[in-house]
Amino acid sequence: ALAAPPSLIISDVLMPIMDGFSLCRRWMQEHTLRRIPFVFYTATYTDERDIDLALNLGAVRFITKPAEPPVLLREIQKVAESHPTTNPEIGIDEEPVFLKNYNERLVHKLEEKILELKQANERLKYLYQASVHLNTIQPSPQLLASALQAIVEALGYTYANYFNYDAETGLFHLIESVGYAKEEVQRLSQDLVFKLGDPQGLVGLVGQTKQLLILGETGADSRWLPLDSTSRSALYVPLTHNEELLGVISILSRTPEAFTEEDSINAQTLANNLALVLRNAELSDLQRQKMDSLEDMVAKRTVELKVALENAEQATRLKTHFVSDMNHELRTPLSNVKLYLQLMEFGNPENRSRYLETLNRETDRLQKMIEELLDLSRLELGKTTVDPVPLNVNQLVGELIVDRVELAHEKGLSLDFHPQPEGTEALVDPQLFYQVLTNLLANAVNYTPSGGSIWLETATAVADRQRWVTISIIDNGPGISEEDLPHLFDRFYRGQAARESGAPGTGLGLAICQEIMQRHEGKITVESIPGMGSKFTMWLKAST
Repeated sequence: ALAAPPSLIISDVLMPIMDGFSLCRRWMQEHTLRRIPFVFYTATYTDERDIDLALNLGAVRFITKPAEPPVLLREIQKVAESHPTTNPEIGIDEEPVFLKNYNERLVHKLEEKILELKQANERLKYLYQASVHLNTIQPSPQLLASALQAIVEALGYTYANYFNYDAETGLFHLIESVGYAKEEVQRLSQDLVFKLGDPQGLVGLVGQTKQLLILGETGADSRWLPLDSTSRSALYVPLTHNEELLGVISILSRTPEAFTEEDSINAQTLANNLALVLRNAELSDLQRQKMDSLEDMVAKRTVELKVALENAEQATRLKTHFVSDMNHELRTPLSNVKLYLQLMEFGNPENRSRYLETLNRETDRLQKMIEELLDLSRLELGKTTVDPVPLNVNQLVGELIVDRVELAHEKGLSLDFHPQPEGTEALVDPQLFYQVLTNLLANAVNYTPSGGSIWLETATAVADRQRWVTISIIDNGPGISEEDLPHLFDRFYRGQAARESGAPGTGLGLAICQEIMQRHEGKITVESIPGMGSKFTMWLKAST
């Protein structure tokens, strides 16, 4: 942008890498860029205070999505025509003020989402409670038996049976009976299975025709299957709901020609009512299942939003710490650079070589910080290509030992390597993995006190049905506290040992290492006992 400034910037607020507020602030901090008009076009942060924050940051317009194309173009044209070409004087808030306002808007947006979710959850609970209340006046599991018993008692019949229809198999199964002993019901339920359309037994026939059928004398009809020796007449009634077949009721009497036309009408009416109740009960069950599913979804979403809020708060804290750490890390080398530049100009000429050596060291330190930030950004954006090849990791570790043994000895540390002789071929991008090895070993050297020991080991392991090659870096340094362990690989995080030792760093090294290992489809695990030391283990997929 500095090399080829655009004529106009149109930015959303929510973006994957940097949000629009941060982009606008950075833009307005550049003297050569702040003259270029900055326009927000968003559908997310549309509160009046969001607009105030955007305009206070230097934006010239805040347009809410969706805007019709002619309207949007007209607004953009107005901005382009009316914006001054000279650099406007824009008051840039101090970082704490910006962070406070920025965090207030972020938390406000999350609070709105949580409130919306809470209200939706309350509505779902109300619907669920209404469904439970409705179910108390709908048929219970004993409804079928109660209904059949009512038919027998009301009309003076002896037996009643309900055959449930299974549309998938086309079969009728006896699931409820009145008038039989319990043992007899169990026997009948196993023996009495009828196929839709089969006239034998009459149940399948009535189900197919969906027409009521009366047998005045059961013994005179060859299709009759005697369920007992006392039944002399029978009435078969189909149960349907909106033309859908649910089942068939058979009502039996010990009296020949027992069923009248009025009986058939009453029985059909009862059957229709029973079909409606059964369907309502089924719908109630489906509704309960849906409500349970919705409650699960709401609960899951609530947890997700809570985690998102916690992550946002954690990110804000980490960002604050990072700004403070970067301020400290940059201030020292920059101050030294400035001091030794003055000494180069005004100091003793005989000491210029020493001044130059210090300048080189401090600029190298600044360069390393910038490179780490760029490395992590490229890895997260997928711009760093990983080209793994089969390689014996003992070779890489051996090269690292040779490169670093003198440095370790200068600090009063012993550095040893215990390789596994065979089977340590893994799929590795040599350059990237060497960066991981270098970073982890540098940490061990930095944090292990003089007189301590560092050793590296290679081994093989099987986990999750995968063969792995492992490389461990072990030290007997101060170890890592339980509070720091879960956050070691968080971006910008610096643990207690790093803060207390004053060792240089940005808190990005381990995040870069973990990202590289994940791009290898591997990982880094950590074991540590405070006061006794730490063990960092890299896991790589074996090549064979």
